[in-house]
Amino acid sequence: MAANSSAPRFKVATINESTGSLSNAPASLSDYNSTSNYCLYVTTSGSASNTPKGHLKAEKVWNAVWNDYADFQLLNDELIPGKCYFDTADGAKICDTRCQLSVIGIASDTFATAVGTRDDIPQVPIAVAGWALAYVDKEYPCGTPLTNNENGELTEMTLEEKRDYPERLVAIYKRQEMQEEFGTESSKIKVDGRHWVKVK
Repeated sequence: MAANSSAPRFKVATINESTGSLSNAPASLSDYNSTSNYCLYVTTSGSASNTPKGHLKAEKVWNAVWNDYADFQLLNDELIPGKCYFDTADGAKICDTRCQLSVIGIASDTFATAVGTRDDIPQVPIAVAGWALAYVDKEYPCGTPLTNNENGELTEMTLEEKRDYPERLVAIYKRQEMQEEFGTESSKIKVDGRHWVKVK
């Protein structure tokens, strides 16, 4: 497919969720290269819950409009988005000791991108990058370093904790979310008094 002035700027490929088949796909990746100014958009159709299989390769992916990137981990506890979890050989659990050994991060319900999902085991999405809504014990100045407390919430790190346990820095404080809900019109979550933090 040669680039020309009358060619459409965007081509749309469709993944059918029922069959996993891809229609209107490019004949080759060169059809969507930088010189032809094409962009591959993928949409879904069908009513089944199958996950499309295969690989997607792109220079940029736009409009993942939520706020963080999550890594799904084995869960061995209750799932409470916004709480801090620590890792064990049997799966992640809600933190119960301040500045806990093996704290892995915040359970997220604000992620735009996730990896490691499985349907056959209980899992917790741990925010590994970006901004997430978390339970914090109180408001702090923007930029305050945070670790977990004994209730699985975030709290300010002491100077000694930052010096002795830098790997247990979980996030940096941003602000409290004042709205009752967060998200797009088609998908909203309850804030429940949580605060925005920058995941570390």
